[in-house]
Amino acid sequence: MNNNTTGTRPVPDGFEIVERAAPFTNINGPFYEKITNDGKLIRAFRVEERHLNSIRVVHGGMMMTFADAALAASVRHETGRHCVTIKMNSEFLSPAREGDWVESDVEVIRSTRTVVFVRGELRARGKVLFKADAIFHYVHAGS
Repeated sequence: MNNNTTGTRPVPDGFEIVERAAPFTNINGPFYEKITNDGKLIRAFRVEERHLNSIRVVHGGMMMTFADAALAASVRHETGRHCVTIKMNSEFLSPAREGDWVESDVEVIRSTRTVVFVRGELRARGKVLFKADAIFHYVHAGS
């Protein structure tokens, strides 16, 4: 484990806090990232009480927010281009709970001149919690 912590829990080895996060992300984070040995970006967050809904599992909006950010970050990592969401389909498969370390696994399916197609999963405790597929439109930063 590294010296970073989320609350009282350590952050797994290799993960660093995302410093360049957007204002909306800062409210919902912190988010963490690491690059795997094969060059893949993994984004993650530790579930805190503020991420929970009234039945004490992660709010669906938080899962969608994190997935959207993870998909876009992977596009930027793989293509070097910024993008915005056109469409995202989501499947909620299993709940995340307080204290869980949720990680993304994202695949860029196809990139054209103007759009990119992406799919991904969110996992915790060895389980797939959430799946998403999305279409993003490439933009210039600040557009």
